[in-house]
Amino acid sequence: MDYYYHLYGCLLKSDLEFLQLVKAEPGEKTPDIEFVSGSMPEEILQKAEQKIYYEFGDEFSWLFNNTCIFTVEQGKKITYHLKPEGKVNYLQSYLLGFGISMLFLQRGEMAIHCSALHNGKEAILIAGESGSGKSTITNHYLEHGWKLMADDMAVVKYEKEKGSIVYPAFPFQKLCRNVVVERGYSFDEVIYINEFKDKFLVPYRGGFELDGKPLRKFIMLTVHRGEEVITQEIQSIGKLQICLNNLFLRHLLGQQKYAPRIGQKCLELIADVEVHVIARPEGKDTTEEIKKAAFDIIL
Repeated sequence: MDYYYHLYGCLLKSDLEFLQLVKAEPGEKTPDIEFVSGSMPEEILQKAEQKIYYEFGDEFSWLFNNTCIFTVEQGKKITYHLKPEGKVNYLQSYLLGFGISMLFLQRGEMAIHCSALHNGKEAILIAGESGSGKSTITNHYLEHGWKLMADDMAVVKYEKEKGSIVYPAFPFQKLCRNVVVERGYSFDEVIYINEFKDKFLVPYRGGFELDGKPLRKFIMLTVHRGEEVITQEIQSIGKLQICLNNLFLRHLLGQQKYAPRIGQKCLELIADVEVHVIARPEGKDTTEEIKKAAFDIIL
């Protein structure tokens, strides 16, 4: 059985069901992306035995891990194989994370590790490593009228006439067990996704739109060893570095993220976008100061 979904401005056809994605009708248009179960080429299996676990190519990429093996072809098709010991929820996470990121990279479109929000007219991205306050700031915006576009990864496409456009993922957030309980969610309505961090996919209760929004601001959250919250608008080459350092595939790409094709796309994406850094002091509760700084940036 095939399932159809809206994802990042595309129509996805999949033989694997995803409860978190927005359903689409089969006849809406020709699918842009396809997920299909299949066998893997022998050469990839041999490379995995040699402890080579992934490769990137303009038309063919692949990844091998403890859960699955998948190939990505021509920015359109992901073929996957779930290992006997692999779990379906982990497979889904890998396909929607690394798989989709590799697919859009082949299309020359960048997947950013961030939260994405919009106010009806324009979008902002909020990035930051674990512990930097990304979830706190994201939820603060949501509590003040902004709408969720993506919780963990957004796809940004540069279009000559429109500039950089952020396309939405799906109406779920990743939350830890204690937050799920605090917010009064029933465990019947959430999806368990991570045994190591005890996290759940939780349905977003605000309005969710499928249209892309122009990207206006990129907020990077970080930690420093000073005593006060510091905010700074970043210029020129610093903007490019922040974009590169927040690609969803940054760790797998390594030095390949500096390849001319990737660098040029990131330059296009970030050229007309305001980039701001908010640095909070390490080991000090500055939640209210960070919230104020974040709102000052969008005023």
